[in-house]
Amino acid sequence: MADISIKVITPATSYDLCTLDEIKTMLGIALTDTSEDQLLQIWITQYSDMIATMCKRVFAYETVEETWRGDSLPFDTDNGRVFLTHYPVADGDIQSVTGPDGADLSTGYELENGSGKLQFFNASWSEPIRITYSGGYQLPDEAPPALKQALGLLVQYARIWQSRALASGVRSISHRESRVQFYDFFASMAKLGGPGPIGWAHAMVEPLLVSYMRFYV
Repeated sequence: MADISIKVITPATSYDLCTLDEIKTMLGIALTDTSEDQLLQIWITQYSDMIATMCKRVFAYETVEETWRGDSLPFDTDNGRVFLTHYPVADGDIQSVTGPDGADLSTGYELENGSGKLQFFNASWSEPIRITYSGGYQLPDEAPPALKQALGLLVQYARIWQSRALASGVRSISHRESRVQFYDFFASMAKLGGPGPIGWAHAMVEPLLVSYMRFYV
């Protein structure tokens, strides 16, 4: 595997895959109902980060400088190509491509926009290669529908889990005319069992994400 060093020059303004209004619409919550807004926003940010981690990539549009070293995939010197980590990449978003000692390699390559693959032609290969470019999606607006759906499922199951946890832990003690109700956290967790919201949603989320995963072999 290649050794890839990534320096973020201009970070993204948002890494969330959905807006709050989009999540509320998916969950059937009225946009005028703000009672859960704070918690929903926390889940949006947390599960967006989890999806990016599962896919081993950053989805948000950023400007980065990548330094590539190595002679195996994805730095494929035998075939003269590298696979950029932030993609999709527009043709005009490649700022510079240099080899050792700053040698200009910005001509004689072909960019595959969707995958971020740079295919070089007639290049004399030596490392390191440095590429400065911008890539990714302008989030949350440009996030692909499949990623939005995956996030919606995770938030939905987190909400269901919370609701069940609150309800299942309610216990009561009665003595003559008196009755006291209280919440027993440990009883709640014992009743719920199972894999939690992530485990519940996994079978539906993984097929949505597999096309967006970057596999390094």
